Amino acid sequence: MTDAATADLPDSADRLAYSLDDFCKAVPCSRPTAYAAIRAGRLQAKKLGVRTLIPAPAARAFIANLPDMKSAA
Repeated sequence: MTDAATADLPDSADRLAYSLDDFCKAVPCSRPTAYAAIRAGRLQAKKLGVRTLIPAPAARAFIANLPDMKSAA
């Protein structure tokens, strides 16, 4: 895991999980994109009542596993 992946998430050392809205603000991505990643199995999520939570390790892993951007040749 890289420092850059951890740096993108607020309070990453202290948080156990992120609400879906907090995750979407930190990455950044839209709610539909986050839900699509959850459905596809690329992002782990937990339910607490009606709330969708993203465990902090899953958030960091999701960012670390995003493809690298290729430079224009």
